[in-house]
Amino acid sequence: MTSSQLVLFNADSFPEPEPCGTTVVSWGLGADSTAILLRFLENPPAYGLRPDLSDLIVITAMTGMEWPDSVSLAEQHVLPLLRAHRVRYVQIARGGHSIARSGVEILSDTRAPTRIHTSGRWSLLLDLSESGTVPMYGGSRLCSVRAKGEPLDLWFKQNLHGPYRHVVGFEAGEVSRTRVDMSFPKPGRRPWYPLINWGWDRPALLAYLKSRLGVSYPKSFCWACPYPVSAGSLPDHMARSRRFPRQIAEAALLEYTAQALNPRFTLYAKSSLREELHRAGNSTALDLLAERLDSEPWSIYEVRRVLAPGRSEHCKTWHGPRCARCHKLAVESGAPPSELPRCKVCQAVSGARCPRRDPLCSDPQVKGNVWRSVRRIGILSRRQALADLERFADRPGRALEHVASTVPGYDLGFDRVVTVRRADSYPTRERQFVTAPATVLPKARAGFEAAWRAAAGPAPGAGAEPVEAGLRAAV
Repeated sequence: MTSSQLVLFNADSFPEPEPCGTTVVSWGLGADSTAILLRFLENPPAYGLRPDLSDLIVITAMTGMEWPDSVSLAEQHVLPLLRAHRVRYVQIARGGHSIARSGVEILSDTRAPTRIHTSGRWSLLLDLSESGTVPMYGGSRLCSVRAKGEPLDLWFKQNLHGPYRHVVGFEAGEVSRTRVDMSFPKPGRRPWYPLINWGWDRPALLAYLKSRLGVSYPKSFCWACPYPVSAGSLPDHMARSRRFPRQIAEAALLEYTAQALNPRFTLYAKSSLREELHRAGNSTALDLLAERLDSEPWSIYEVRRVLAPGRSEHCKTWHGPRCARCHKLAVESGAPPSELPRCKVCQAVSGARCPRRDPLCSDPQVKGNVWRSVRRIGILSRRQALADLERFADRPGRALEHVASTVPGYDLGFDRVVTVRRADSYPTRERQFVTAPATVLPKARAGFEAAWRAAAGPAPGAGAEPVEAGLRAAV
């Protein structure tokens, strides 16, 4: 840590909670939580646990996108210890798209675990494939909230009664993540961050794991995660991708489909995964991606977006700011809108939320919320989908736009016909027809059609335009 970080880091700010009836370790299969778990197993009473560990629960929320080496290390080195100590290990997954309706799926709940169950009925891979998106490299890590946070919260609520210590593996130096976690109090939950209490950063915990297990433990994250780039660990990520080309090719397929629907949807902020694989010389993964694209069923998609204006400075002054921190807390909390937390600065301004009834509250030069509608037209081969889109484009006022592949030697470009282009001010809207793998399900949020009509305004070419009969006939 730097000197400035050391000033900010103070273990006393994150006190260790008093022992209580139950201690739950959120084990993400990675180095951080594994190091905590091993220390607990070595000397339970030193950490307020019963000698027989009957008051300890280890739990993992599975995303369905774990690296194979994280799974194999867990099965080889950690599960035998959990069996030997008779520790209760619970593996769960989100039950479906709506956790309110589908709840939590129990993959395993035993004191003698023998394997890691990596996925249930729902997986993050399925969720991203059907929505035509990729994890966002900025913002509130909604993928982690959906795949881990919400299932864990629901399981805790249904199974833990009374106070419990919840162990989270944030390292010393991860103060901002810790403060965010602490800002969401839940009944009975007493958060505990042992690595911060011990002053352990990543080199310290890796050295500890090496001394105990004799292996170098990798970072645990989904193979389609964008954060290795922003965290400065791209070389390690690319080396891992070379060892597991099928997983990274699956991530590249997700990214390709998402980018076909929205050119801005690359996995990384300044490049695509395909470009990084090319730079790393991972032709195996790129070959697998090319094979998948040629063999997958394809569709022509109608993609429409409505882009609303953002909030004006007038609005933020008189109706309360929605700062980045408040927004992050709001999204990660999962609380109803009436209970969304606000930081102290925002709380000092009267008027928690803007009803948007005052015209002065919207700034036409600032982009606000984006609404999307996706309709799928036909299930075709890749070749047929492109041929039908070309026929659709062969009319006055239309043109087929081809975006060339950024990876030499591979057919990884995009084809689309734009029939409504967005204006330079908001509200505005856009409409395009694109070809892409047929994994994305049709979807539009309630009220989209009304918002689409309302945004017609002065946008160029924004007249009412149905799906053309020529395209319907083609598919």
